[in-house]
Amino acid sequence: MCAKKKAISSKMWRMAGEPLRSQLLSAAEQESFSEEFSIYRQFRSGTENGLDWVTPAAARLHQSAAMAVAAALCERYAGQYGREAVVMVVSATTAVPAPLSARMARRTDFLLGAALWLLDYWELHCGSEEDYLSLLPQEPDARLEYDIPFSEDLDHSRDVLLRILTLLCGRGETYRKEFRALLSLVDNNAASRLRHRFKDALLDYIDRILEVYNRLQPMLPELPPFFGASLSGTDFIPPDDLLPSERPDTVALLMGPELICRPAAEVQEQLGSRKAAELLSGYGTDDPYALCAAYLLLEREKDALANLNGLTAIVMICAERHLPWTQDDFDARADLFEPGGPDYRLRYEYRMATGDEAERDDIPDWMASEAQLFYIATGVIPPRDQQMSQELVHWFVSHGVAEQRARELAFGAMFAYYTDAGEHGWKEIDWPFDDSNGDEPVPSEESEASAPVPLPVEDHAAQVESLARKVKELRGALHDAEQTAVRLEEQLRDAQQSGETDRSELAQLRETLYNLRAREDELEEDSGPLVELPWQVRRRIVVFGGHDSWRKALKPLLPGARFYDREALPDLNAIRGADAVWIQSNALSHKYYYRIIDTARKNNIPVRYFGFASAKKCAIQLALDELAEEKKAE
Repeated sequence: MCAKKKAISSKMWRMAGEPLRSQLLSAAEQESFSEEFSIYRQFRSGTENGLDWVTPAAARLHQSAAMAVAAALCERYAGQYGREAVVMVVSATTAVPAPLSARMARRTDFLLGAALWLLDYWELHCGSEEDYLSLLPQEPDARLEYDIPFSEDLDHSRDVLLRILTLLCGRGETYRKEFRALLSLVDNNAASRLRHRFKDALLDYIDRILEVYNRLQPMLPELPPFFGASLSGTDFIPPDDLLPSERPDTVALLMGPELICRPAAEVQEQLGSRKAAELLSGYGTDDPYALCAAYLLLEREKDALANLNGLTAIVMICAERHLPWTQDDFDARADLFEPGGPDYRLRYEYRMATGDEAERDDIPDWMASEAQLFYIATGVIPPRDQQMSQELVHWFVSHGVAEQRARELAFGAMFAYYTDAGEHGWKEIDWPFDDSNGDEPVPSEESEASAPVPLPVEDHAAQVESLARKVKELRGALHDAEQTAVRLEEQLRDAQQSGETDRSELAQLRETLYNLRAREDELEEDSGPLVELPWQVRRRIVVFGGHDSWRKALKPLLPGARFYDREALPDLNAIRGADAVWIQSNALSHKYYYRIIDTARKNNIPVRYFGFASAKKCAIQLALDELAEEKKAE
C-alpha cells in the first residue's frame, strides 16, 4: 500500500506576531510555488560529499510560510507590482535547497550580536543581574573561546559572553528550558519592537528586489514585421526560452545573499545595471544587534518571518555584515596611542557649578588644565604618558571620515584600550598559568545557604509540598551533577592531551637550547656560508617579546617577519595564520606569554625560542632554522 503524499500545511501563520488573514493565492499561483519547490525534491538532508540540504519537512514548512506571506504581499503591492512578480520573488528566494537561515542561526558571529543585545536589555530592565545570570550555564563551552573575536566588550565580561553563547548554541536541545526563560525576561513592548524591526528590514529588501526584478526582466526586441521572423541569434531568443542561469532577473534573486551590502561597483559588474547596484548596495540597517535578537524571538515563536529560508537569511546576513567584528584587516592595525600626555597647563577659567546660572560670579573660582576639566566632568584620570594616535587619525581620514570625527574616534580608541585592559579587559582574565597561587578557599553555596526553617508540625500539607519541592530540586541537582561529570571527563581528556603537548614542547625547547649551545662558538665567529644578513624571511613568521632596542635592531635583519610590541595585546589571528611563532622571552609578561603559547598549541603552530640577546645572532638562528625546514621538506 503506497504512502499518502503529505499535503502542504495550511496552518494559520503569524507575521511579526500578527495573524495573516490575507486572501488565498489562486490555483495558478499555488502551482507556481509547487513548481519552484519541486525542483529541489531530489535534495535531501545530506549527501555523500557532506553538503547540507533542506530536509523535506523543512521544505514543506518553508513553502507553507512563503505562500501565506506572498498572499499578504500581493495585497501590499497591489497596483504597484503584478502578482506574478510578487509570487516569483517570494517563491524563488524561499525555494532554495540550502538551509540558509538555519546556517546563519548557527554562526557564532550572528549569535554574538543577539547575545549582546539581550545582555544590554537585561542589564537595563532586570531588577537584578541574577535574574538572567542564574539561567546561564556555569561552565561555558571551551570551544567557543576561539570562535568569537578577541576584542573584549566594554560592558560585559568575556566569561558572561561565553556562557550566554553556550546557551544560545544549545537553545534547541540542552538549554531549551533556560532559553525560553531568558526570552520571557523581554517584556511585550520590547518583543513587539523586535518583531516589527525584523519585518521592516524584510519589507525594505522586498521593495528593492521587486524593483530590481522588474528592471532586469529580459524584453523581447521589436523586429521588422516583414523579415524579423527569419532572423536568428541569441539577441532574439524569447525570454521564456532563456536558461534560468542566463536570466538577469533570476540571477538577481538567487545572488541576493552575496550581493547585499557589497560595493555598488561589484553589484553592477554582476548584474549590469547601475540602478540595481544602487538598490542592493544601499540595503542596510542601523541596529544589527536588534535584528539578531529578533530572529531568535521569531524562531522561538515559529513565526512566518523565521521560516522563509532565503528571504529570512537576507535580513540575517545584512545584520551580521553590519556588526563591528565581521569585517577585519589585521594588516591595517594602527597604534592606538603614541608618546605624549594631556595638557597640564592651567589655561581655562573654571567656575563652580551652581543651581542657578544667573548667580554665577563673573570671577572664576580657579584656573584649570585640560586634564583637570576632563577629570571634573568624568571622574576619570587621563593617561599620563600617552595621547591619541595621529597615525590612527590619518587612517580614518584616508577612508573618508571627516577630520574632526576622525580625531574623536582616535581619542575614543585610546580610552577604549585602557578601559578594555582595565576593569573589564584582559588584565582581569583568570589565566590558567597565572603567577598567583589561587589557594584561597572558595566558599561553597551549600555553606552559605541558610538552613531551612522547620514548618509547624500541624501544617502537614505544607510539609508535603515542601518535601515534594525538595525532591524536585534534588532531581535537578542530580541531573546537573551528571552533566558536570561528563564535562569533567572531557576536561580530563583535554588536560591529558595538554600534558602531552607540554612534554613535547619541553623536549623541543631542550633540544633547541642544546643545539644553540653546541653551535654558540660557531655563531660567535661567523654567520656561516649559508646565511647572509639581512635575511629575507620565506615563511609566515611572527615574533613576540624582546626589548624595544632589540626589536629595533632585529627588524632590518629579517625583512618579511612580523614583529609585535610587548605593550600591545597579542594578535591571535596572526598566530593562527603563521607557519612558526618565535619568542624572545625577556621583557615578556607571563600572561602575554601563555596567551601566545595557548593559541599556538590549539592551532598546532610550532614555537621557537631565541637563545641570544644579540639581534644579529637571533637573525642567524632564525635563518638557519628556515634553511633546516626547507631541507627537511625536500
